[in-house]
Amino acid sequence: MRLLLLSCSLILFKTGLAQQVKPDTAFMALARKDQVAHYDNLIKGQSRLYNGTEYHDYLAHNDEHPYFGLDDWSDGSIMYDDEFYDNVQMFYDISRDRVITEHILNGAKIELITEKVSHFTINGHKFVHLIQDPSRVIVSGFHEVLYDGKTKVYARREKYLRSRAESNAIAYSFEEKNRLYIFKDGKYHAVRSKGSVWDVFTDKKQDLKPLFNKTKISFKSSREEAIVRIAEQYDALTK
Repeated sequence: MRLLLLSCSLILFKTGLAQQVKPDTAFMALARKDQVAHYDNLIKGQSRLYNGTEYHDYLAHNDEHPYFGLDDWSDGSIMYDDEFYDNVQMFYDISRDRVITEHILNGAKIELITEKVSHFTINGHKFVHLIQDPSRVIVSGFHEVLYDGKTKVYARREKYLRSRAESNAIAYSFEEKNRLYIFKDGKYHAVRSKGSVWDVFTDKKQDLKPLFNKTKISFKSSREEAIVRIAEQYDALTK
């Protein structure tokens, strides 16, 4: 009789335990499902944008930084892996020529795969990924589009990390350089001086000079603006 009662009690206990576990298991499964759905909703249509590697920050010193513009997240847009993304938080590290985005969930910095970035815009500045030309005038990488007409003007933004001994310590700083290029008649031309620009537009040089002089733009102090204006005027003359 006692054995029968013990067996019945054991059966009742297991049944009760099963009834308690099932709702808890169902609740946890539902919670996990909600979490997955929430994650999917957050990154909906953006999963490719987080396809990159972890970015390691440069340790700033005396406000020096390797980025284009400000040392802070900036709004932008990007064409990545054949998908367009708008309202993206990003950095452009011009010392490494890398685009950095922020993961939507944990705020981690992600270094995008350069070859998958066709173009991006940051703080109103558009950059395109150009491939080194046969004559090797330009290098493969990102170039800012200064003028996008029949003739095109590009700027290659670069920063180089320098170090120097200072009071028994090593001081680091970034040296910034901007290289300018004109794309005309299917070829890239590196330009720096006013003379090198006129050499590119030699076929309309006599017509362009008087037009450009009327703009009162100083080539010495506003080199990029001057080159863009000359390219615009050239395109207008050769419609």
